[in-house]
This record gives sequence, structure tokens and C-alpha cells, in this order.
Amino acid sequence: DNYIIMFQKPIYTSFALLRTMKRKINRVGPSTLTVSLPSKWAKTLGLKAGDEIEVEERANHLVIGTQRSAPKREITIPIESPEHFLKRFLVIPYVKGYDSIKIIYQDPKIYTLVQETMNKMLLGFEIIHHGKNECILKNIAESIDNEYDNNERKYFLHIKQIVEHLVNAVKDKDMQEIEHLLLLDATVDKLCHFMRRILNTKGHKDESKGKSRYYINNLLETISDRCRDIAIHIKSTSQFPPAGYVELLELTKKNIELLYDMFYNYNIEKILELKQRNLVIQKRIIEEYSKTKQIDFLYYHYLLSIAELTHNLSEDIGL
Repeated sequence: DNYIIMFQKPIYTSFALLRTMKRKINRVGPSTLTVSLPSKWAKTLGLKAGDEIEVEERANHLVIGTQRSAPKREITIPIESPEHFLKRFLVIPYVKGYDSIKIIYQDPKIYTLVQETMNKMLLGFEIIHHGKNECILKNIAESIDNEYDNNERKYFLHIKQIVEHLVNAVKDKDMQEIEHLLLLDATVDKLCHFMRRILNTKGHKDESKGKSRYYINNLLETISDRCRDIAIHIKSTSQFPPAGYVELLELTKKNIELLYDMFYNYNIEKILELKQRNLVIQKRIIEEYSKTKQIDFLYYHYLLSIAELTHNLSEDIGL
């Protein structure tokens, strides 16, 4: 499994949801029924006659598993020059579940770029080998790959904190809060990549929610990005949004808090409240578009995007 990667947008490919197939039931003796195991699956995990497997009953499903782990996945990526380096060259194989990433290069500057990207985006990975024209990144923290629920809650709380920092920064015209927000956004990116990696390699404990969780995590990360974009615009123009913007941010903050509550304690009344609040925010933002100066246009554009993302999330969070 050692080859050059074809780069594409990361997609959800959880092994837990990857394939279904039909098997005929065979009778052995007067009362015993048997079903054959997929040969490719058994071969991948090194199973042979006499080995033990675990069988779990789930209503009309049987879940068959083994304590053995799949072989480690390795990949080699050649990078011609620093100009050809993209962070996604590391992020995509990480998210897709590769355990070892080998980078081949000629220019030593690429090593610095690889190291910086790994430290910022690849939770649990370290450089275990550094040669003249190559380096190897490896997963050295496999135990944390099973801590999805704890990290998911931490991740969502970070999203709430980012919106709160944005509200405080604009309200108090505080550039230090802006800097804090930008650092927190980098942490959110790192956690998002990590959770997508877990979903792709381990799946979710509730198989019906795996794909939904992947989608939700991406939308939450985009909310963080829009807050970051507002912060960057403030920093680049050295101007804070106009009066009245704080009130819209406060409404947005309340919506994110409602979203969090719904995620862990689904409630129809909260759904209805969130929808009404979103409609109010969107209407107010659109009204401000016609009155705003050009330099302030992006503030409302990004805020409208957050409102739309919140609406999309509310449709996917629930029962």
C-alpha cells in the first residue's frame, strides 16, 4: 500500500460503512447455521481457521469484529520545490488514515514547511526520520484515536469560544482578542482534521451517524473560518465593524449556543427558536447591505455565511 497519492478533496470513507454484501446461510448438522466470512476481509486481518472473533447482536444485525488491527498504511509523496508544496499534501493522507507519510524532496526548505504543517495540523504525528532528501512522519499516538466523543465536545466548545472572542473583540475594540481568535481557529482546524481521521479509520460507534458527523464537523470548521475571516479583515484594515454589528454578533453567538444545546439535548422547541432567530439575523444583515460602506461589506457577507451554516447544521443535528 505504498504509492504516490492522487490529491482530491477529503471524503468520508469510514471502514465501518464502506461495504455491504450478501451471503447465503448454510446448514451444518441438524440445527447449526453458518455464514462464510469475506475472504479479503479475513486475509487483510490475517484470520485463519480456529481463530476467535467477536459477534455482537444489534436488533436485526450481527456485527462481526476482531481485536486485530489492519496493517499499517504508508504513502510516499515527492515534492519538487517549495513553490509546489501545499498543506493538503499532508492533510489529505492524514485524514484518510495513513499511519506513515514519507516526503521526498531536493530543497531543504521543504522540510521546514512539512514540519510547520505537521505541528499545526496533524495531531498525534511526529517526524521519526530526517535524511538528506527525505523525512518520514508517523502516527505515534494511536491510543488517542479512540477518544472521538471527548474531542468532539472539546471541538464544539472551541467553536463557541471563537464566536465569543469575536463578540468581545468587536464590542471592546480589542486587537488582542483578535489575535487570540486566530490562534484558536488554528486549534479548531487541527481538531477537525483529527476527528475526520478517526471517522475514516475507526468509524463512529453509531454507524448511522458516521457520515452525518463528518458533514457536521466540516460545517462547524467553516463557521470558525468565517469568524477568522472577520478577524483578518479587522486586522488588515485596522478598523472594527460599524455600530449595530455587535448586536448581530450577539444574536449569532446565541444561535451557536442553541446549536450546541441541540446537539447534546435535542429539543423541537429549540429547533423552532433557532429557525426564527436565523430568519431575523438574515433579514437584518440583508437590510444592512444597502446601507454599509464598501470597507464594511465583508463583515456582513461573512456573518450571513455563518447564519446559513447554522441553519444547515440545525437540519442535520437531531434524532
